[in-house]
Amino acid sequence: MLREGTAVTGPSKWAYGLPPSVLAIAAAAALGITLLYFRHAVLVVGAAVLVYRMILPLVAMRGDNAGARRLRKDALLWFEELNMGLKAGKSLTTATMDLGIRIAGGQASADAGAAECWRHCTGLIRLHYPIGFVYRELARGLGLPELRSLAALIGSAVDTGANLPQVFMRSAEGLRGHLEGIEILEASLASRRMEGCLLAAAPAAYTAFLRLATPDYMAPLYAGTGWMVALVVFGLQLGGSWMFFRLMLREEAGRSALGLAAFQEEVALHMQAGLGLADAWQRAAHSRSEGGKASDGGKGGKGGNAGGGGNAGGGGSDEIDSRIALAAGQLAMGAPFGKALAALAQEKGGEASLGRLADLLQQNYQLGGGSLATLLMQEARETRQRRILSQQAKDAKKGTTLLFPMVLLLLSALVLTAAPAMLSI
Repeated sequence: MLREGTAVTGPSKWAYGLPPSVLAIAAAAALGITLLYFRHAVLVVGAAVLVYRMILPLVAMRGDNAGARRLRKDALLWFEELNMGLKAGKSLTTATMDLGIRIAGGQASADAGAAECWRHCTGLIRLHYPIGFVYRELARGLGLPELRSLAALIGSAVDTGANLPQVFMRSAEGLRGHLEGIEILEASLASRRMEGCLLAAAPAAYTAFLRLATPDYMAPLYAGTGWMVALVVFGLQLGGSWMFFRLMLREEAGRSALGLAAFQEEVALHMQAGLGLADAWQRAAHSRSEGGKASDGGKGGKGGNAGGGGNAGGGGSDEIDSRIALAAGQLAMGAPFGKALAALAQEKGGEASLGRLADLLQQNYQLGGGSLATLLMQEARETRQRRILSQQAKDAKKGTTLLFPMVLLLLSALVLTAAPAMLSI
């Protein structure tokens, strides 16, 4: 059995799981930065701890985002190659086997961990395991929620006797749209992250320049009461850098709309595979929950970043997951679907997309079949587009909010430049 998370191993919020060498380098950098300001051992240790706690999330997020982006890009290529094989007349098992052999042989895009996952799944195919089980194992190994959803859709197609290649191609198309939506959001944040890293590092670089270029001028900061001025400068710079981190470097909460769009698409695809609405809802809810667990297991912390479809997002995603699970639980106990929809009733200040989904289903679920599935697919696309436009609007407004940390950093530079002269008087 393939261990969960073998391919996507990344740090959590406070970087648990980072290699010891990275932790040592971060500690050395924190100690070196604080030595620019202080000479007293207590101040150096205390300030180094604060800087260390700021550096680790930056390193953690950089590695996490890089690994997740690579996996999503590889998944898009895998879906495309599998679709090409199916269109050429191959069965899904044969197309998956051929792709696994190419990846294991280094002929297709994948890192070492992903190649090992595909090698394991190729062995399962040779042992004649069901293709749905193979994709579940692949999802567990990679920690990619989209593959978990794909495995559930394949299982639905097998249970209902639907055309498996057609179901796979429709499913891959929807999942590709979801991954591309995440990539668009990541691209809009990439330049902001780089800008934030440079601006947050600028204060320490400026302090080091003054310390090395004008040691005699800066000497008053390291004698007498100069440490108090250095403490003020350090506090202003640390506060400004922390605000940059909060505004620009942290992962945007608010992918809940993307997760809900993926859920709607999965429900629609299950219905197109031949399931009724209630069964489709339960299977999509189960694979969403399992996808979040796979992402958590692969990442060791905050789930969903690997693929963005499971638990991606902050509080909004938790609300969506809990309400979807509540509705699925009521359906499992035999409650009518109309009553289960009450679990999606929007509270004041709740997730607006849930209310739209509940209204859509209440008005149309009696029709069933392809008509409702088409409406759900259309609503999912519109939800994803609204989320992307909302992110672009937020990016446009961030220029104003960035004035606050810039004022702190500018003030720290003025104090650092003028204080030695004032202390020498």
